[in-house]
Amino acid sequence: MQYAYFNGKFLQKDKVKISPDDRGFLFADGIYEVVRWYEGFFFDMESHMARLKRSMKETRLSWPDADSFPFIAEKLITRNKLKDRPSLIYLQVTRGAAKRTHAFPTPPVDPTVFANAWGFNPAKDMISAGIHTILRKDPRWNRCDIKSVSLLPNILSFQEAVEAGSMECIFMRDGMMTECAHSNAFFVIDGKLFTHPESENILSGVTRKNVIRIARESGLSVFEIAVSANRMNEISEAFVTNTSFEVAPIISIDKNPVGNGIPGPVTKLLREKFDAEIRALKG
Repeated sequence: MQYAYFNGKFLQKDKVKISPDDRGFLFADGIYEVVRWYEGFFFDMESHMARLKRSMKETRLSWPDADSFPFIAEKLITRNKLKDRPSLIYLQVTRGAAKRTHAFPTPPVDPTVFANAWGFNPAKDMISAGIHTILRKDPRWNRCDIKSVSLLPNILSFQEAVEAGSMECIFMRDGMMTECAHSNAFFVIDGKLFTHPESENILSGVTRKNVIRIARESGLSVFEIAVSANRMNEISEAFVTNTSFEVAPIISIDKNPVGNGIPGPVTKLLREKFDAEIRALKG
């Protein structure tokens, strides 16, 4: 039996009933957050909370109890008996249920708040071997910095990647590589690490932020500068970061090998450093 959180209550997930008038259902008028549980703690919950509140501010969504999310997340881990398993918590907040019109409801209605938890297999061996990717023009809107549930362009692009035998789609805007369908992207050129700067063109990933910190602590030169797709031949390594993959080497882009077509030393170092930090936090 799986338990979820819904509008202030913990209940069986199959008992959750969302109104057909909910603006998340009708307009994708909502935001979300995903946090990873490491069999004893949530990784960098503070950054997830900051991003959640920023997404709410940018979309003018109000959830007065937003600060309760860490408590809700821990309760879901306990109720779903996931304390000893790698798990993910998903939270979604929409503008609530109201008569369908593009304008915000007047007067405002209560938000719809849903969260659930599930265990998963991190598949570290498969990820550490490297992933294949495709490169496509970025089809998304101009506010990718908001963690919005409006993910249709991401879904279509990711599905194209899957059908091509790949595990990610790298986006390109005005010739510059931005990020991926559900990851941030990093590139190694001449031993230096490059990633797209924070802007409205990418989502500020929590794992991204921590990998940049770890890289600098390790003495690597890190540049938050966009890389042109025209520099593909200069890229010796590439990898993606996200909550579930953590650090995953990219070994090909559009069936062309990246570097030697195997995970490179910079990627391996950062993966090892990230793993070591998680082990230290576990105690």
